[in-house]
Amino acid sequence: SVIAPTAVSLVGFFRFGNLIRECGVLERLSQTAQNELANLVTLLLGITIASKMRAEYFVTFETLTIIGLGLVAFIFDTIGGVLFAKFLNLFSKEKINPMVGAAGISAFPMSARVIQKMAQKEDNQNFLLMHAVSANVAGQIASVIAGGLIIFLLG
Repeated sequence: SVIAPTAVSLVGFFRFGNLIRECGVLERLSQTAQNELANLVTLLLGITIASKMRAEYFVTFETLTIIGLGLVAFIFDTIGGVLFAKFLNLFSKEKINPMVGAAGISAFPMSARVIQKMAQKEDNQNFLLMHAVSANVAGQIASVIAGGLIIFLLG
């Protein structure tokens, strides 16, 4: 809350969701939040956004620039994660699979699943899913904090 006060509510809800899921007492609420509620909120959010989205306002140079910047950021984040893992391997005794570095983006949980599938294609004994999900969650938290920091600095 000191670094990015506008991100506190996002991080708080993220923690609240983890608390509901992991406490073991609220199993029905956890299942509802993970399945029906998540699907319903996604559907309503999509309908709400789509109702306000007309082509003359949405398909503009500014929008295409933002999408392009997002793609470039996604590519460089993946490359950076792999290169950073390789850099850490230069100094550590226990080596880190560089594929885990590629999962450090906030595309949860797809990037972790893609990394797991790629790892098992290389060697069917590989099981990187837990490590990839950990890097994935760290990427999500970092994205929330970075977004809150940008809102704080520019807002």
